Amino acid sequence: MSPDEVEEGPPASEPRKGPPGVNRHIVLAALPAVLILGAITLLVALSEGFRREFAHVWGILMQGDPDPLRLWLVDFGVWAPLVSILLQIATSLIPFLPGFVLAIANAMVWGALLGGLLTFGSSFLAAAACFGLARVLGRPGVERIVSPGSLRRVDGFMDRRGLIAIFLGRIIPFINPDVLSYAAGVTRLGWVPFLAAMAAGAVPATVFYSIVGALAIESAAWVIGVVAVAATLPLALLWIFRDRILR
Repeated sequence: MSPDEVEEGPPASEPRKGPPGVNRHIVLAALPAVLILGAITLLVALSEGFRREFAHVWGILMQGDPDPLRLWLVDFGVWAPLVSILLQIATSLIPFLPGFVLAIANAMVWGALLGGLLTFGSSFLAAAACFGLARVLGRPGVERIVSPGSLRRVDGFMDRRGLIAIFLGRIIPFINPDVLSYAAGVTRLGWVPFLAAMAAGAVPATVFYSIVGALAIESAAWVIGVVAVAATLPLALLWIFRDRILR
């Protein structure tokens, strides 16, 4: 058989590449989120007292009233800031919980400045945790946390708007910023651009909720109404001027 007639074997398969950017540093970045989720799951399963407390604060968050949440935080005394940070991360890792209620409660407890700084810092950590966790889990894993339908809608929003979607997701009401963090984690978007856009978008939202919370300490009953009006107005303006904004 001549050399030209020698049959070549099947081409060697290329090594399978993992998700973009998955390396030791990203695994370490996602480790706090994994540990927090694991600790919550373990405590809920093993401790009846923690299970009752978790169910209690879950109900407060779903109710959407910041005043009971303020009273719940105050009961922790000097540990209240740490509890607030952990709760913020939990409400981000479980993205259907309303995190804005905690931002208002923080300002009600510590005032607009200190409460706002606590909210901004914990939101930054929570977004980084969601982004890093998504990098490690990949899209199949993220779809177990976020519904595939919600993830597809966010994908379309990010495809149309690019990096600006991360910024808009923090300031446009009714867009869940935590879902955006998960969705961004399964793209090739880098850490620095993501965190920069997230921080820029978190500033106006944090300022708004902190002012509302600081003013609401004497009359918390009207807070939900104010937030609802303030959330609806930007959407109406965006709809009216949508063509001009897109141009």
